[in-house]
Amino acid sequence: MVSPLETQVKKQVASAFRGRLLAGTLRRVASSSLDARGDPVPGAAATFAFEGIRESYSARYREQAGIPVEDVQFLVLLGSVLPVTEPRRGDQIKLTNTPWHQVREIPEVDPAGASAKCQCFEIADPT
Repeated sequence: MVSPLETQVKKQVASAFRGRLLAGTLRRVASSSLDARGDPVPGAAATFAFEGIRESYSARYREQAGIPVEDVQFLVLLGSVLPVTEPRRGDQIKLTNTPWHQVREIPEVDPAGASAKCQCFEIADPT
């Protein structure tokens, strides 16, 4: 159960940063069936607007954590995601003036649930 305090903090953080970060699109492709081999068949894509930033990992952190060289990090302001959702592994993310990336994992969501850090790798334009 989400506490009212947690919801309020998420709203306040989103309000404080609104318009100060880059606009982005989170794209989620739903799979509604499986093919003859049991692989998911891509279905319709849902898109979500959000605000966030793209960051690079330091060489030292990348080496210690075993993060692939091509991976980058996206900080997604969760209170800005509309309609409301949280990023998931496999989602696709694009910020203004950046290529599309796919979420490899979500290593961190802050304790207030106001932001999520997504480890991502670049992909071809899925649209």
